[in-house]
Amino acid sequence: MDDRNIQYIIQEKFHTLSKSQQKVATFTLKNLQFVGVHSATNVGEKAGVSETTVIRFCYAIGLSGYAQLQREVTMFLFNEGNNSSLQNYLQSKQKLIENPRFYEKTMEKDASRILNISKNLHEEDFNRASLLLHTKKKIFIIGYGSSNLAAQWLYFTLNLLRPKVVLMKLETNEMIRSLQEIDEESVVIILSFHRYFKEPIQLASEIQDKKCEIIGITDSRIAPITKYSTITFVNEQQEMSTIDGMPALISFLNTLIVGMTAQDHDYYEKQRVKYDDFQNSFIADRWS
Repeated sequence: MDDRNIQYIIQEKFHTLSKSQQKVATFTLKNLQFVGVHSATNVGEKAGVSETTVIRFCYAIGLSGYAQLQREVTMFLFNEGNNSSLQNYLQSKQKLIENPRFYEKTMEKDASRILNISKNLHEEDFNRASLLLHTKKKIFIIGYGSSNLAAQWLYFTLNLLRPKVVLMKLETNEMIRSLQEIDEESVVIILSFHRYFKEPIQLASEIQDKKCEIIGITDSRIAPITKYSTITFVNEQQEMSTIDGMPALISFLNTLIVGMTAQDHDYYEKQRVKYDDFQNSFIADRWS
């Protein structure tokens, strides 16, 4: 194997697997500790497939067999348990720093991640999400932990372009008020990345009953949020550090906003003029 971790490889290969092998993949990703210490027969029983299917799953993702799967899972769990996201980030940069003009290599990796995401975008989902952002009366954005920075950027930018954009907060009163306002005329954007906060998933469960559209943005095809989102965008990344995924995530969000403005260019141009006029007037009054 190369330097990709087992979690990334399973996620990358997931769409190429048979339905029975996908059951093994899903069980493995959700129960890594179990796979690390139990036999292929036990895993098959838990996943609802045969032992043979478990072995074939290993071959399908490029491993030599179940023994290698257990080794890779064990190493992944060891590294995950001993390294923080920040530590993974610094370690991944050490090799780059040792090279001349390391800044080029660093930015090339960011560009590579962005291109990878663009190539894997589902055009129908993207167009539908862009239309929802333009047509729905209210937009609610949820993003906690490592997703919070991206959620704030998305809120700031959307708020410049259209009314009724809400960044949902963890405070109970604010959360309850927002939940009461969400209806069929709303679209909810939930950013959920490893390690997945339980609060956004719980909120998605509550929102699901309101019959509104939920756009889930995550890093795995089987991330918890995919169960509730009506449209899912998966920004897969090889690195264990969520910090590395941020430039590509912001680029994707920026592209999604471009898709929204493409629905009615004249309207958003008028919004820009209003904003610029107010900003110029405000600055002139302040410094006059």
